[in-house]
Amino acid sequence: MRRDDRREHRLLLVAGLASVLTALILIAAKAIAWLMTGSVSLLASLVDSVMDSIASLINFFAIRYSLVPADEEHRFGHGKAEALAGLGQAVFIAGSSVFLIHQSVTKLMDPQPISENGAGVAVMLFSIVLTFGLLLIQKYVVRETGSTAIEADSLHYLSDLAVNVGIIVVLVVSQFGYLWLDGVVGLVIAIFILFSAWHIAYESAQLLLDREIPGEVREVITAIVADHPQALGFHDLRTRQSGRTQFIQLHVDMDQNLTLLQAHDLATRIETRIQEAFPMADVIIHQDPVAVGPKVTLDDRPPT
Repeated sequence: MRRDDRREHRLLLVAGLASVLTALILIAAKAIAWLMTGSVSLLASLVDSVMDSIASLINFFAIRYSLVPADEEHRFGHGKAEALAGLGQAVFIAGSSVFLIHQSVTKLMDPQPISENGAGVAVMLFSIVLTFGLLLIQKYVVRETGSTAIEADSLHYLSDLAVNVGIIVVLVVSQFGYLWLDGVVGLVIAIFILFSAWHIAYESAQLLLDREIPGEVREVITAIVADHPQALGFHDLRTRQSGRTQFIQLHVDMDQNLTLLQAHDLATRIETRIQEAFPMADVIIHQDPVAVGPKVTLDDRPPT
């Protein structure tokens, strides 16, 4: 394993472990705050943190497994473990949202005063600080590794910041008699969690179904091939992603008069350029001979 690969693996594991520890700390803090306040918004945030911890644990073990090198039974590696983990996360998250919708509707039908608002606000402020610290770690790891799993986890925690701010508003405003706001915010959080579950499930399913890599892949490859005059074009471009590895396959048209060595050298140069543009790519190029002019033989060469 290369030194850079070992460093990226360590970063991924550190980010995964940091996410798990953050979720566990938030669960303990929010559980205490909910017991003190009885706020359904805090309960929603607590359940969200529980789901975060389960999702982070699944993510952590999935990342560890996805980093296992390719073997005889898994020639393309184990990267799809991340997508399978995503489907598992979606199931847990969807279940929690249904529970929260029930609790929020009950709270709307029978609003109750929120006690110990100050403790609730303090816990939410603590959650914001802790979550922001985790986001800094995740942002660095994503920049260094390009991990889709860590990026997805980071987006979820980023949304938690907005949720925590909303709960602080509820705890403060409820002191002025707006008890119904607690149930409304809890319901909004529940619906948001359900939407997140759908998004995670959809993206995971697309990865398992080998969806084309999103973005301007074709445009980049077109420019790279055009930079090599001996390459006459390309076709049958296919891409997919498995974990952090992107698989790119294409057929490059070449003059049939090129020698095997020349054609191989041209394919290698194009492959190198594509890997520079997509560092995590596994590139396969098929060389297609194209008739450009009369084939040159020994008898056709001019006399010396």
